[in-house]
Amino acid sequence: MKKFLSIILMMALVLSMSIPVFANEGTGSITITNATIGEAYTVYKVFDASLTGSEAAKGVAYSIETDSQFFKLLFGADGKANNKFFVYNSNTGDVTKKEGVNDSELVEYLTKLIADNDGLKPEKNSVVAVKDAATDKLSDYMDAEKQQELGLTDSPKNYELQNAPSISFTGIPYGYYLITSSLGTTVTINSNTPDIQVIDKNQEPGTNFDKQVQIGVDENGDPIWGDANSAGIGEEITYKISFDATNYEGDKKIKYYQIHDEKGDAIWAEFNSFNVSVGGKALKKGYYLSQGGVNTDNWEFLGDWSDIDEDERDRNDADWYLVHIGYDKFRITIPWLENHSVENVTDDKGNVTSYALKFADGANSKFDSPSKVEITYRAVIEANAVIGDSTHGNRFNKASASWTSEHETGSTPPDEVVTNVYGIGLLKDDSATGQNLAGAKFRIYYDKECTKPFYVIPTNIDGVYIADSLGSDAENISGIRQETTRKLYEAYLADYLKDDEGNTITQNNLVVSQINGKLIILGLKAGTYYLKEVEAPSGYNGLSLPVEIKAGEGIRPFYIYADDNGRVADIQEEDGIHKEKKYDLTHSVVHNSKGEILPSTGGMGTFWLITIGTLLAIGFAIFLITHKKMSVYTD
Repeated sequence: MKKFLSIILMMALVLSMSIPVFANEGTGSITITNATIGEAYTVYKVFDASLTGSEAAKGVAYSIETDSQFFKLLFGADGKANNKFFVYNSNTGDVTKKEGVNDSELVEYLTKLIADNDGLKPEKNSVVAVKDAATDKLSDYMDAEKQQELGLTDSPKNYELQNAPSISFTGIPYGYYLITSSLGTTVTINSNTPDIQVIDKNQEPGTNFDKQVQIGVDENGDPIWGDANSAGIGEEITYKISFDATNYEGDKKIKYYQIHDEKGDAIWAEFNSFNVSVGGKALKKGYYLSQGGVNTDNWEFLGDWSDIDEDERDRNDADWYLVHIGYDKFRITIPWLENHSVENVTDDKGNVTSYALKFADGANSKFDSPSKVEITYRAVIEANAVIGDSTHGNRFNKASASWTSEHETGSTPPDEVVTNVYGIGLLKDDSATGQNLAGAKFRIYYDKECTKPFYVIPTNIDGVYIADSLGSDAENISGIRQETTRKLYEAYLADYLKDDEGNTITQNNLVVSQINGKLIILGLKAGTYYLKEVEAPSGYNGLSLPVEIKAGEGIRPFYIYADDNGRVADIQEEDGIHKEKKYDLTHSVVHNSKGEILPSTGGMGTFWLITIGTLLAIGFAIFLITHKKMSVYTD
């Protein structure tokens, strides 16, 4: 059962210091706006209240009966205990607030008073705000399980339910009331003489903000999210942004929320892939504006507008707006009030630079409060991705949320995720001399049986290869500025995409060690890869088993030295022409042995074979003759 904890957010009203001339008691109501669906609200009467004075100059006087549940807590059993905040007149029963009282301290005091006394009885049964999906209104239904959870014995009564998000207590005596909710907070402390409206200001906008990246799927195929993942160049990744949004910030109605996203320049987002939802309901109609690069200043429809004829679509009807700022930032705006319109913002040359949302006076909130906002979208890793583990690099993505209410803006701290891209390396040398060996040819595979090739292309440095973007997820991502490996290294493809007969092929998985004995493969997702040697260096035995390398494990510096044209040298330090290039990756050393020298025609091997054969033949002949003579003599 949820405990009714109390945190008073609204300052206590200044209690009247004068004795009323004409007292008028009655009943009134308390209406709570911005009520939270599924939570219970409870009212506690701290003091009695009555209207005083003439119609033109009404006042409020407060009093307390000695049998009130708050009397002993505030003033002791005999009413003589000194209270830091209130003065009790034992002759009249009136209560006034002391002069110079600090309202914050009073709030803290009453909060603790309620929290420490769970047995205090509410004035009326709690009201539970339950959403009726059929009518889209708050209903008076509360099931038995909810009643038991809240410790109630009856169904709620003595209240009226309004359209969400308002809820009312009616027919309650004039008094000075404390209103709590099962969220563990106090809505307000106020006087209902006769009727008041208060705003549940406990809901904070932008809470639980989280930026995540998909790291896998569970046994049901549902995505698993985390703060870091791994992907290869050209591979797709999926991001999710989520946070809790409310209709108010304090007593100020929120007009719109914005999500600000910034990515490293090795991440290319697919803006056609955005999905936006509020409270679990998809917001289908999106609108897009590019502020930099391709299609600058052009508005485009995003999402699903299929229920509206194309010639009748209006950007003022959009559920959300996406503005692309340059190539590495974007902003999503979700109007939170009804009846909005969009106005372009232009620079001094008349170019559209942004837009502004306008709302009609008195516009109401469109969503329940609080509601979960969730945004997902796809992106790919580009060819310029930094290789190796990194908390940032150029493969990061960070986001934050902000909200605007009455010209004031609040925001969340940014949250960042990263996608790691790895590489592997191999050094081929002579097992006896340590000499680095060129010309070792390998093919790279995903599986140990070497049936699933991993395709690569050469880069501008000899012996350095990179994942081939052809046939990758990158082909399904739009944007002419997307940096694919084929686009980046197009000049090096012609000779590489040939088979042994010189025929053009589509893709290749062949890698070759250079004069320094090294080869490097970049742009890999974490995992195990297999390099099968298909041709050993001249004079050396080939490997019988593929070389297994686990990308992302045991990362160490791997150095090569290359000139400005990408030609490598077998050296260990810069020589003025060849400059050091460092790669942080997983690498292995493969030792090769020279093959045994087989006999050949005309060589010394033939001489010894003939000599040994002749001697064996003579010995065999002597053995036969001797054996025959022995047989004759013994017969």
